[in-house]
Amino acid sequence: MATGELNFLEFIQTFRRGELLEQGDQMLNELVDAVQLTGGKGSLTITLPLSMNKAGQIECTPKVDVKKPRRVMGSGIYYATDDGRLTRRDPNQSEMFDELGGRRDRGE
Repeated sequence: MATGELNFLEFIQTFRRGELLEQGDQMLNELVDAVQLTGGKGSLTITLPLSMNKAGQIECTPKVDVKKPRRVMGSGIYYATDDGRLTRRDPNQSEMFDELGGRRDRGE
């Protein structure tokens, strides 16, 4: 005679008609994508808090949490101008090609 007892896998599969399994599967796919994209590390945590309600039944409100690695943004190199603005060109260095272009225009 079947008792209807659930093992761990059956519990995950059947919780709220598969909602827990579906959510966990989606978050696992997102985590795998993020790990492949960044080469970093991440984790997927499923918490199953159990409590007894007033009617003597066991209640569970699962929480699925994913920590995805983030792609580190590279640094940019800039120079500060005398008036506090940013520029990609070193204001203390003359432009070699601009100087040659000026000479050509003058016929030198």
